[in-house]
Amino acid sequence: MSTGEWGIYIVLYFWLAGVGGGAFLLALATESERLKRVGAWLAFLGVVVGALLLIVDLGHPERFWHLLVSYRPVSVMWLGSLFLFLDGIALFLLLILRSWPRLLVWAAAILTLLVIAYTGVLLMATTRPFWAASPLVPWIFLASAFATGAAILTFFGARFDRVLIVFGLLEALFVLLHLIWTYPVAERAISALLTGELAWAFWGFVLLGWLVPLLLEVGRRAPALAALLVLLGGFLLRYFVVYAGQIGYLI
Repeated sequence: MSTGEWGIYIVLYFWLAGVGGGAFLLALATESERLKRVGAWLAFLGVVVGALLLIVDLGHPERFWHLLVSYRPVSVMWLGSLFLFLDGIALFLLLILRSWPRLLVWAAAILTLLVIAYTGVLLMATTRPFWAASPLVPWIFLASAFATGAAILTFFGARFDRVLIVFGLLEALFVLLHLIWTYPVAERAISALLTGELAWAFWGFVLLGWLVPLLLEVGRRAPALAALLVLLGGFLLRYFVVYAGQIGYLI
């Protein structure tokens, strides 16, 4: 898989990893055992479906297996695959155990955090200016993961109003700083976001996926609608980040 071929499967993988991982980490901060198990299920499904999407994107299932068994600790992709595999095992153990050993919970939490951040680090490890010229992509994805994780937990009876607002603001701040930081070397990509072929995704994120749900959260109105829009925003964010980084590099 070359970065010039990254498409919708990678976008979906990044989004699922963020939503499920964020939900699990937030659920761990609550006293609700039911919510913790819901978070573990969401994170586990994100890992499993994400791995399947990676296999589909590679085109040959054996390539994913070779990537796992080959020892290449300096490879960001190898490390990410290892984190994904170990996180899946840790989450599966949590789901089948009645009581959760503290060490296993910590291991699953750390691995989940690494899986979320790795998606941004993977992009930074390339030579694409829009991805690599600033250190903010992993932080954008982390902020989005907590926002979307809080959003999906809304449908299971949890309310994380402050989390949605705080991480929504951080997400927007990081995106703005990233655009300013990378503009000198990625002008074409940013133009595509603001007025070009990716403007629908960028402005869809800004208006529908960020501003509207933020206003709804501040006004404490329509929490389910706000949550749905935050989830949409998380997807659009990853969509325009993945595709903008390939502007001028796609074959």
